[in-house]
Amino acid sequence: MQYNMLLKQAREEHGWSQKDVAEKIGTDSKTVSRWERRIAYPSPYFRQKLSELFKKDLRELNLLNSAEMVREDGDPPISKLPVVVFEDTENLPDKHIADIDQHTVVNVSSGQQVRTTALQQQNRRRMLGRLRHSYSELLEYSLQKLVWIELGLAEMPNTVQNATNRLVRLSQKDAQTLPPGTSILDVYETSEHELLILGEPGAGKSTLLLHLAQKLVQLAEQEEAHPLPVILRLSSWAEQKPALEDWMSEQLALTYDVSQKLSTRWVRNEHILPLLDGLDEMDAASRSACIAAINAYHREHLLVPLVVCSRRTEYEDAASQQKLALQHGVLIQPLTLEQVNAAFDQIGQPLDALRQTLQTNQALQELTTTPLKLGILMLTYSRTLVPTLSHDISTLQRQMWTDYVALMIEQKGDAKHYSLQQTSSWLNWLARNLQNHYQTVFYLERVQLDWLPDNLRKRAFWLTMRLPLFLLGILVSCIIGMFLQTVFDLTTGIQAAILGSFLAGCVSQSASVSPEVGTLNTTRKRQCRYYLGRGLIGAGIGLSLGLSFGFEWGPGYGAGDWLRDGLIYGSIIGLVCWLLLVLFPLLPSQSASPRAPQLSAYLRYLLSTLHLRRTFLGAIGLGFGYGLSTGLSYGLSYGASAGLNILLSYGCVIFPISLIAEKNRGGISLTERLRWSWSSFFRSLRSFEHCVTSGALATGLFLIVGLSYGLTTGLGLQVSTNFGFRLSYGLSDGLSTRLSAGPGSGLINGLMMGLIVGGGIGLGYWLGLGLFQSIAQEQIEDQDRQSLNQGVRRSALNSTIIGLLSAGLLGVLGFLGYGLSYWLNEGLSEGLNKGLSEGLIYALSAVWLFAIGGGLCGWAVSGGWAVLRHFVLRWLLHRRHVFPWHAQAFFNDATARILLQHVGGGYSFIHRLLLEYFANLDDGNASPP
Repeated sequence: MQYNMLLKQAREEHGWSQKDVAEKIGTDSKTVSRWERRIAYPSPYFRQKLSELFKKDLRELNLLNSAEMVREDGDPPISKLPVVVFEDTENLPDKHIADIDQHTVVNVSSGQQVRTTALQQQNRRRMLGRLRHSYSELLEYSLQKLVWIELGLAEMPNTVQNATNRLVRLSQKDAQTLPPGTSILDVYETSEHELLILGEPGAGKSTLLLHLAQKLVQLAEQEEAHPLPVILRLSSWAEQKPALEDWMSEQLALTYDVSQKLSTRWVRNEHILPLLDGLDEMDAASRSACIAAINAYHREHLLVPLVVCSRRTEYEDAASQQKLALQHGVLIQPLTLEQVNAAFDQIGQPLDALRQTLQTNQALQELTTTPLKLGILMLTYSRTLVPTLSHDISTLQRQMWTDYVALMIEQKGDAKHYSLQQTSSWLNWLARNLQNHYQTVFYLERVQLDWLPDNLRKRAFWLTMRLPLFLLGILVSCIIGMFLQTVFDLTTGIQAAILGSFLAGCVSQSASVSPEVGTLNTTRKRQCRYYLGRGLIGAGIGLSLGLSFGFEWGPGYGAGDWLRDGLIYGSIIGLVCWLLLVLFPLLPSQSASPRAPQLSAYLRYLLSTLHLRRTFLGAIGLGFGYGLSTGLSYGLSYGASAGLNILLSYGCVIFPISLIAEKNRGGISLTERLRWSWSSFFRSLRSFEHCVTSGALATGLFLIVGLSYGLTTGLGLQVSTNFGFRLSYGLSDGLSTRLSAGPGSGLINGLMMGLIVGGGIGLGYWLGLGLFQSIAQEQIEDQDRQSLNQGVRRSALNSTIIGLLSAGLLGVLGFLGYGLSYWLNEGLSEGLNKGLSEGLIYALSAVWLFAIGGGLCGWAVSGGWAVLRHFVLRWLLHRRHVFPWHAQAFFNDATARILLQHVGGGYSFIHRLLLEYFANLDDGNASPP
């Protein structure tokens, strides 16, 4: 795969993830990933955004415009090249593709015999067969199959802008009805293959487009140089508003199960015939922008046929600013009363009651002017007495859909399990969210926080973000405490749980705090309330810590000691916690990055990242607080060692919590597919940033462990078997102890230990994180979804795999690092053999801490937390009766009732008018009886 390395390097120079870049320019991480992999190219708007963000011109970012990229590989346009369908697999080598291109470059206009390989012919037949099957299946599911009526067409010169209109002002002419029997294929051929199809809702636009697509597939099967006719729905374009060429290549892959690489090549080389439907399925501002994007694409690909389909009113409103630059526009004519009566005659007696009502109800006559609504009326009021129908057209339309839904629920499905009220309520929620998010197909795994009702979102954030972070903070703090703190008993365990949850709360607060509070740009009254609230939290933390010393009660520790320690520790730590609560949200999330990979500049950048800022602030704050408290209670020498010990411990707590919180900030991002290769592994190991970070970690551990242990042993102190004791006490108490054996031997031994521990952990970090970074975490494409909620199940499996891999890797590293350090510690004093045996025993007793911590972190950042958040959202929806927990059974029932249809691993409404009906149920205008 050809990567845009300049764009990727520009991002990595700033230390940003793809998600960070996406948030800064207003798109999603998936789009940024496609840009870096050269699967798609940014639109002019986003190219400018990227240039401003990275402070580099487009050439430095390798961001050529779409026209230049189209001709970059030298392939001629479709007018000089027969359609080539490549093997639809990502694994087809680029060299193979290039060879195929060279064998098929033929000047068709010269009459030279078109030469294709057997593989190309097979792939072309496969793609055409896929299109033919897809269009036939869509027509089979169409509601308009209930009644077949030949639709009348009228030419609309005033709907499009072309050279003829500009020269002779044909745009002022009225619509001209085309002769009866004129097919949509005839109109397409006479319009020079550039056509706009307009109609009222339910007039049959999409069905007419499907019929045209079927005819064009037949032509493509007969003529090898004919482009592939593909129907693409424009509704998804409004989400990011990319260049139309990029959007088409992505949608072609998503809709028709073609690899992204091949679909991009087809679009660039003008091998497809776009049939664009659903221009009206987006907001008004997006429609105008979409027309501009279509025109821009059409100017660059003038010889490519193009068909666009839209509702009439929505198009005319958007076209007041800019019309589509096409040759012809046609309007689907409303059905006449004679056509309606002819349709009734086909059915006969079952529709007699509806026919009689039609004669006297003007609104009903108007409603039957579109095939869809006529078909729904015939299905709903067949073989039954027609109820009293309204004479108001809008009220009558709502009544029609209400009666249709009631009939389908009564006659089909399982009314015992899903009543009319339940079905209507759940489909109302589904329709509103599909409409709000410009989606036509619902995938359960795509439910996000903003799909919840407003009154549930705050609770959902607490349950999916803050509460898990609290629990994670308690767990990580206890694990780190057992490993690093000099003493870890019941009292320190309780304090570790309190402070771990507090630090997690600080991180989650800074990740969600509003800009008003963060910048303190608020009224004085709100500021006072803000500071007072955090002061009460700090006081609560201090009180809890003070009370925790009561567990020390016993011989040698009485009420006076408890009162002294409780007051000193509680007041100082409470004050520190209040300051941390205020300062955490003020930390800037962005930092300057070196424009070139320079060691000193990158080290400065590492120290300025958000995660390290949080780590330094929290660790220094708590370390100072504990050091001062211990110093006031037991003496300054003890205070220095205690402060250093707490600083090291809680620095190791804050960093993974911050990393996991930022990873899961924002929407739910599942890990539905894992990709790994040796090349990506070696590329990750060679990464400048990764090498510098690994070296800095190894050097830091070498100095801390070496100097701490060396000064401790060199100054005659007995070294504790606790790792945290050796890190903290060696540097503090060692300075005030009399020299016994001389510092030389102790420092040498300490540096040897530092070299072993620092080098081992640094090497393990370099290999382990390099392996982790080389595993690409991706989401599967829509065409790969075959069952409901497939993405969540796959993410749960993949996160478990990564969690187990992380647990094993961290367990081995912990075993080696801990065992070697203990072996050296004991071996220098009691013999290497005994040190080795003791080291193995001690390492085995501590390895589970590393395994649990590593597994938990690996699981959380690789989709496990996202799975947890997904099920919490589902539970909240179910608890509030917004949507059922057993979604599969409900979707199957709604499909049996002809309300939804199954699309791969998702579901969609049978028609957009039905979606709009359910979406408007909240208004109270269409509530079911």
